[in-house]
Amino acid sequence: MTRRDVRCYKLAAFPLLFLLGLLFWPEAAVAQLLSDWKQGWEKVLSEAKKEGKVVVWGPPGELIRRVMTEDFAKAFPDIAVEFVGSRTSEQVSRLRSERVAGLYTVDIMIGGTTSANVSIKPLGALDPITPALILPEVTAVKNWRDGRLEFSDPATRLNLTFSLSVQPALAYNPEQVKPREIDELRKLLDSKWKGKIVINDPIPAGAGQATARWLLHTLGLEQATDYFRKIRAQAGAVGRDQRQQLEWVARGKYAILFGPDYLTAQQLPGLKFGMLPDLRDIGGSTTAGFGSLMLINRSPHPNAATVFINWLLGREGQAAFSKASGYPSRRMDVPTDHLPDYGLPKPGVKYWDGYLDKYVMRPPEELGVLKEIFGQ
Repeated sequence: MTRRDVRCYKLAAFPLLFLLGLLFWPEAAVAQLLSDWKQGWEKVLSEAKKEGKVVVWGPPGELIRRVMTEDFAKAFPDIAVEFVGSRTSEQVSRLRSERVAGLYTVDIMIGGTTSANVSIKPLGALDPITPALILPEVTAVKNWRDGRLEFSDPATRLNLTFSLSVQPALAYNPEQVKPREIDELRKLLDSKWKGKIVINDPIPAGAGQATARWLLHTLGLEQATDYFRKIRAQAGAVGRDQRQQLEWVARGKYAILFGPDYLTAQQLPGLKFGMLPDLRDIGGSTTAGFGSLMLINRSPHPNAATVFINWLLGREGQAAFSKASGYPSRRMDVPTDHLPDYGLPKPGVKYWDGYLDKYVMRPPEELGVLKEIFGQ
């Protein structure tokens, strides 16, 4: 274990020891723990200022880039953020090439859990995140949904998820459809919807695939295959242009969209369509979107990376990221009034957490079924 590892593990222990101290230790001992935590943070911050910058690879988009650079600079003006926003597939390819060449240029990656577990984790390029969590507002589980920090890979804890939204089941034209007419899977097979459904293609990565994986997990391969055949026969179209699909529904060309994209829907505020977040018979599904965090090992700016992580996972960083990304934060103290109600998990609804590592790998037989039924 390196000196940096020892330091990080000591710092990570402070919040837990502090809570124990509140219960069992004298006031003076508690004060000492608090003093030690502050000293540890100040040391990391001092070293981070010397490093001068942190390199972050994340999702594309000018708004995300601006939040990650400008908002962080307001809190820590002595540490610059070099933010590279691009498709995760491009980042994985670049990271793989750098590792082969013995180059280590990136500190942190922000992206989806599928890429984290399927593409990045196998490269052996990730460090555990827990030792880098220092600020009490970050480590205090009361601040987080379900009273815990969530990892897509609970066994190894290399990919921390900080966003959580509902993946809507259906979009519909409110002039042609009442929600109660389509709130169960079987109702979509009613003959009155023949030719009036458009399906978001479940083969490529995206909302269509997430919806298909949800049904495959919930129904099982045999029953899901049967349902896919029937819903495909009902559909008037299968497509990949997610904006066009929503426009079709809003304008009445199709009455129902199976597997709408959550973020695309937010980008079309002028169009009128309804969203059905879950179904009465099977519940709903959730996604972390691109709201997951990875700490790259052998990073060139380890202390600046630690500072950035604690800022991003704090209330201020999470509020900024949520507004820029359109995804709800897992933090309970971050506002959601800027988000559509259909994207917020509801009490009492059973959700399939499709972001977990045990669900991101698609068995070959499942992909074969989808290609057979929906392949063009």
